[in-house]
Amino acid sequence: MPIAGTGLAPASGAIFNELAAITRRAFVPKLVVQLYKAAPLLSLALRSAQRARGGLNQVNIPIQGASYVGFNWTGYDGSFPQPQVNAAAQTAAWNLSVGVVPIPLLGMESLIQSTEAVIPRIKAVMTDAKTVAVQSIASALFGSSGSNALAINGLQDIYDTGTYAPSYGGISRSTNTFWKSAVYSSSLAPSRATMIARIMATTQAAGGESPDMVIMSLADWTTLAADFLSNERFNTDPGSRYGKDDAVNSGFRALMLGNTPILADPFCPVGTCYFINTKYLALYLSEDANFAFSGFHSLIPNNQIASVGVLMAAMALVCSKPISGSVATAVTGAAF
Repeated sequence: MPIAGTGLAPASGAIFNELAAITRRAFVPKLVVQLYKAAPLLSLALRSAQRARGGLNQVNIPIQGASYVGFNWTGYDGSFPQPQVNAAAQTAAWNLSVGVVPIPLLGMESLIQSTEAVIPRIKAVMTDAKTVAVQSIASALFGSSGSNALAINGLQDIYDTGTYAPSYGGISRSTNTFWKSAVYSSSLAPSRATMIARIMATTQAAGGESPDMVIMSLADWTTLAADFLSNERFNTDPGSRYGKDDAVNSGFRALMLGNTPILADPFCPVGTCYFINTKYLALYLSEDANFAFSGFHSLIPNNQIASVGVLMAAMALVCSKPISGSVATAVTGAAF
């Protein structure tokens, strides 16, 4: 509605009503979105996504969870025990999860906005559909499919001992303990000393393979950054001075600790921190439903002058070695 009584506009009354009736409003032809967040983890996952095709289980990875052979010491006679034939491999399998965004298009909308549209509504809706899908998937990456079997397995399922995902990839964690991850539930106040300790603990649990990425909430990341900032030092040489175009930079976009980047993600829950080895973590994206749009189809058979289309994305977040990473569930001292 037009706003009366401020700036150039007269107060409410006959003059204002007349102006409103005969004057076209001036628009900035840009729709400014107010409610969505950045999705760093999803962006990284999509950038290196693997292609998935059809099949009953679209992603199958053979894994070895036991030794095929055994080691023995021998003496001068060179004798050794009879070898045993061990079944050591099995298959972990995942089905793709499909997210959909229905998109309505009323027939009269096209008539109304045929020539006089400031912002074409259908263009805004299509853009919003992709963004809504991204926001929902980015949030699901940090969750669990425990309450919804149709949802994607998130980090909560992957880096788990069986609390959220007793079975992961079709393999039971109770009978296959190698399939468990490391979960650190003791209090963790983020600092360089405490975080390097967690990185090394994860490295030890993974058999010497270090995580190559750590993800925290922005509030917890800021607490860790403060530990770095308190040790910053600026050196000024004798006789030098800063000019008007010389900026003094402080802080970092990504904190590096033990050669491991520590990143912040708006979707990561406050109080939770994930230590990830991306060598074993991948997003599998369907080649047939890669944020694909079905096209609009008429609803006239349903006695309505309208159309409907569906945006579809089929994917699975897969970790072929859960012990390669870990999660800290009691990060304390969030900065905000």
